[in-house]
Amino acid sequence: MELLAYQDEDISQMTAIWNDVLEDGLAFPGTELYSEGDFTDYLSHKSAATCLKEGDRVAGFYTLQPNNIGRCGHVVNASYCMNKAFRGRGLFSSLVEASLEEAKTLGFRGMQYNAVVAINYAAIKVYTQQGFQIIGTIPKGFLLKNSTYCNIYIMYRDL
Repeated sequence: MELLAYQDEDISQMTAIWNDVLEDGLAFPGTELYSEGDFTDYLSHKSAATCLKEGDRVAGFYTLQPNNIGRCGHVVNASYCMNKAFRGRGLFSSLVEASLEEAKTLGFRGMQYNAVVAINYAAIKVYTQQGFQIIGTIPKGFLLKNSTYCNIYIMYRDL
């Protein structure tokens, strides 16, 4: 496995992986699927987009971007996607760890997740193992596909 900045040839796989997560409806707030062109545009606004690859297959990736502007721009936000074919191998932890290192290299001083879905137990376990703390709860802040609501967490750690 290699961690590499995304390349144009990765866009098709990255778009498919992202859309797969959107369709699952358990992690990301968006509901509209991306075309490859729209996803390329989405990535163009990120501070970094890094893929975990096995040969030419994208196992997963993360994006980094400032969580806010100006005086709050030193805190980074990250999004993560895992290809379902690579889940269950402990690779997600490697993505989170790599994103923390890259964020430090880019000069960020903290990382914040704004909307970790409370039933995303696997992600929460990895985040807490990597030093994140739940600093807030938004009651019923996430609409599940079955039309019920569940809590979301705000999580943070210093870099």
